[in-house]
Amino acid sequence: MATVNGVNYASTHAPSDGNWKLVPVSEVGGTVRVLYDSYTVPTPQDTVVANDILNIGRLTKDSRVWDVQISTDAALGATTVDVGFAYDDTAITDVVDLFLDNAGTAGIVNRGMLGGLGLGAIVSSGATATPQVPITIEGEGIVQVKFLGANPTAGKILKVKVFYTID
Repeated sequence: MATVNGVNYASTHAPSDGNWKLVPVSEVGGTVRVLYDSYTVPTPQDTVVANDILNIGRLTKDSRVWDVQISTDAALGATTVDVGFAYDDTAITDVVDLFLDNAGTAGIVNRGMLGGLGLGAIVSSGATATPQVPITIEGEGIVQVKFLGANPTAGKILKVKVFYTID
């Protein structure tokens, strides 16, 4: 039986050339941070409509996103949401569904990129499988939720959690 090393372990503890290398703190021994925000749909209901954008929070360049989760206290109605990223630098293309694509909110919902812990996995960017994590953020910008379909129900609460690391 052979013993082999992962890329980061080999670089830091068992380099083949004898030269130890530093690896990003966000990949080895880094601290997972949480960006969290919530939003209560205002009354009257038609204040928030399909294609409206909700800003959640900012991430800096080279942040590595490990999971994004949404939850609701009750059904937001027949609406669905995308969770994506808008870059400050206009040379980098925004991706409206970078993290979650067309996530349903009809009922008390807990959804995440990866599933697990009772969360229903929702794939991102139109993919047919779980997104490859971590997703590295190319430049500073804003995590955004885009409401799709029907108007969300007034008085209901949407919570968004972004789990990320950074050097």
